[in-house]
Amino acid sequence: MNYFVTTRLPNNIYDIFVNSCKKDSEKKLKKSLKILHLNKRKLTFNFIFYLLRITFLGKIFFKDSFIKLKYRNCSIGRHSMSTSLRDKKSYLNSLSFFYNNIKYLIISGLIIDSIYSDIDKIEAGYIDHGIYLNGVIIQLLANNNKLIYQNVYPRGLSRTNYKSKRLLLEYEDLLIFRKKEIELSKKNQRDARNKIKKITHFPENIPWIKGVKFKKIKKTNLKNLTHIVYAHSFADGQLGYGLDGFANVREWIEFTLEKLNNGRNKVYVKAHPNFTTRGYLNEACAMDKHIFSLIKDKFKFSKRILFEDEAVKNFDLLKLISKKTILISHHGSVILENTYKNFKNISSSATFWENKLKITNQWSTKIEYEKILKKKWSELKFTNENDFLKVCHLLYCNEYGHYGKKFWLTIISKMIRVPYRKLDIDLTGEIKKLSDNQKELLIRKISQNIQILKK
Repeated sequence: MNYFVTTRLPNNIYDIFVNSCKKDSEKKLKKSLKILHLNKRKLTFNFIFYLLRITFLGKIFFKDSFIKLKYRNCSIGRHSMSTSLRDKKSYLNSLSFFYNNIKYLIISGLIIDSIYSDIDKIEAGYIDHGIYLNGVIIQLLANNNKLIYQNVYPRGLSRTNYKSKRLLLEYEDLLIFRKKEIELSKKNQRDARNKIKKITHFPENIPWIKGVKFKKIKKTNLKNLTHIVYAHSFADGQLGYGLDGFANVREWIEFTLEKLNNGRNKVYVKAHPNFTTRGYLNEACAMDKHIFSLIKDKFKFSKRILFEDEAVKNFDLLKLISKKTILISHHGSVILENTYKNFKNISSSATFWENKLKITNQWSTKIEYEKILKKKWSELKFTNENDFLKVCHLLYCNEYGHYGKKFWLTIISKMIRVPYRKLDIDLTGEIKKLSDNQKELLIRKISQNIQILKK
């Protein structure tokens, strides 16, 4: 028997996702597959020996070595730590952080060995939340040339068949935008520019920003700013696009502010709009606000650092600052808005486009980052215009992505005649109301609208 594996039981919306992907894989492979829920864990002598060895070497005790741990060519350290950081206690208590890291490290090893024992029977799989522990499943399947289905930003619902001779494939390799992925026509360039213009001027068009009540900027005398630092969620999606010397964005932003808190620098720290409201992610929102307040308190005596904890539009902020202000974001799409308005940006190399695309001044280690932070505005580079438009087109003009007509939520909204925003707030409740016939029609339609990623 050949299997279509899934990290989710096919219930409610996952009934549609799993069966849509299964239908597509059966068509691609020309064979029937049986759904197998990946809920087993298997302890092996191989993993016991691995745990003893890394413990003896001390690799589990220090985050810089822990985060790089690999087992069967899977990055179990990184994905275990990312999962650990979903718990607020991991941020606030070092013992809780250590306990959670070890807990998820063990779980990930048990998951890997369980799947590894059935790897020859597996043909394809739908894997959700790959940023966390499931990322090791994606790596394992990808390294064994299986069809992989995901529903994740910056793509939509997608299928990847990755065949590589490299020993190690990372989770983000199946998702990030590639320089050679598209050659832009003149029309593509116009479309990309129109989309980023709309997003920059009207951020409420961003799906996860809808519902945010923006406030007016109270501080208007901002022409003397040297830097703006954009805060990211501390609760969601840590380490999603690779390693860059920082274990999480709290560590990154505190390091940034410590290095900039000198000389004639004047730094404005902007809270993410989702710190104020996030619909069904209220718990994550509360955690973000709490950690942001701790950072704010840490630098409360600084005369060089201003904090903005209200949701304000980035476009309004950019109108108030000098064109020689340096803008810093770890990995956010706000970089594209800033680039559109002709500002110079600094960002991590661990973002949703490969570093061959020259959008920002990037770092990949703490040492590189510290050197970049010391640079004057004149020493930093502007974006490559064509690379910038490529990323904008791949993000905003992808018909299968969050802004496209073939995005799965857009298809559901149109077919069952329920507004997109209502589905976004209570998707499971609306799916419960559907008949079996309606679900089958959705499965058929969505199976025909899965983006095929060629790697």
